[in-house]
Amino acid sequence: MTDSVFDDHDALGLAELVRFGDISPTELLDEAIERVDAVDRQFGVLADRYEDFARRQVADGLPEGPFTGVPYLRKDCKCEIAGLSATEGTRLLAGRIAETTAVVAERFLDAGVVVFGATSVPPLSASFDTDRSPAGPCRNPWDPSRTSGGSSAGAAVVVATGALPMAHGNDGGGSLRIPAAWSGAFTVKPSRGRVPNGPVYTEDWLGFATEGVVTRSVRDCAAMLDALAGPETGSRYVAPPPPRSYLAETQRPAQNLRVGVLERDHYGTEFDREYLAATHRTADLLASLGHEVESTPSPEFDIDELSQQLFMTVAVDTVRFLRAVGEERGRPVDDAEIEVLPATIRAHGRTVTGEQYARTNDLSMEAAFAWDRFMQRYDLVLSPTMTKPAPPNGEIYRHEDDLDAYRRDIDEYLNMTMVQNVTGQPAMSVPLWRSESGLPIGMMFVARYGDESTLFSLAAQLEEAHPWWHVRPPVAFA
Repeated sequence: MTDSVFDDHDALGLAELVRFGDISPTELLDEAIERVDAVDRQFGVLADRYEDFARRQVADGLPEGPFTGVPYLRKDCKCEIAGLSATEGTRLLAGRIAETTAVVAERFLDAGVVVFGATSVPPLSASFDTDRSPAGPCRNPWDPSRTSGGSSAGAAVVVATGALPMAHGNDGGGSLRIPAAWSGAFTVKPSRGRVPNGPVYTEDWLGFATEGVVTRSVRDCAAMLDALAGPETGSRYVAPPPPRSYLAETQRPAQNLRVGVLERDHYGTEFDREYLAATHRTADLLASLGHEVESTPSPEFDIDELSQQLFMTVAVDTVRFLRAVGEERGRPVDDAEIEVLPATIRAHGRTVTGEQYARTNDLSMEAAFAWDRFMQRYDLVLSPTMTKPAPPNGEIYRHEDDLDAYRRDIDEYLNMTMVQNVTGQPAMSVPLWRSESGLPIGMMFVARYGDESTLFSLAAQLEEAHPWWHVRPPVAFA
């Protein structure tokens, strides 16, 4: 054992230490606070601190669950806990306190975690760069001049640095996978309908967004999804139940999978040189593990129209959300009260007709059908999670007052991740490789709808064949 239990144990391992009395939840919490504060000073990961709430949790007695006593952070986006701040990454909502606890938050609290803070996000989580967070930019721990991604940026950096083994996040266009890929952590975006979004936000972004976690170990991610998954009262749709627990799947090595490999993005552009090389290395690793691997073109769908529809959905939801804020306080929200990008997005949302919005649902189903037909040939589809390395902090905001230009800029980066949000398929980002300059390169695997089981089985196999636990950026925990 090294100087800290956090260096040698994942979240399930920490819970086991608590269960056997080797360490107390208070001792874990005290050290977690010190570690996260150290990372926050260096990279900017926290939106708020909930230390009093965490200590009340411990004093009142924690529920028996898979993660009892494990320190944990929620993302400052959706997933609210009554009585705690919920600012959605915008100065407009500074001081806002949640009145309702989300179902998914109830479930992770029932799993035994000790929530002591919230992680940084961009304003209204409408970007993949967290440079505009009210608390300041969330920087990449491997190169602080670059973005760590987003919108679950603070969560990914906390985990990638080893400050915590696991943190909450969510994914509406890649928001779990993007920062995990660029920061060096593991994550799974669950299938649509796998994890609750209610009761406040119900069908978030037409169901494109889903809740999850960023972790270092595969088994932590699997065990937390076991705890979070399942229908809530009034669910409009529910992902099919798995044949066994996801944690059990991590103990079953994947066998004889057929994997399609994408060598170009959905616009037909070849990936960055190092990202393409990493894809080929991953394909070779899969072949060495006994899987059948072949290169394949993308399925046929209109990625540009899909992107426009996703942005339209975000824009309409931004209008709805800000109108609700205005109604609650008794006066409309003025553009001067919010950041430039949310104001630009809202302006677009106000131009969308009902017919256009209805078309978004139709198009998402068309894309889902196209992917379903495509994946009858494969168990999984492999690509890099991102198309190229993380840009410098703030670069993607250069067109924040021009939505069309902004969308074109970011489509170059996230056209691979947004597709699964629209189609509802599960996907994972695995931190297998690093570039010549030392930056993480995440590899994405997409499964058929409802088949997170295959993702976890393969992820555990890859984790054993090419471990990433001790690959961490230099961080001063002092």
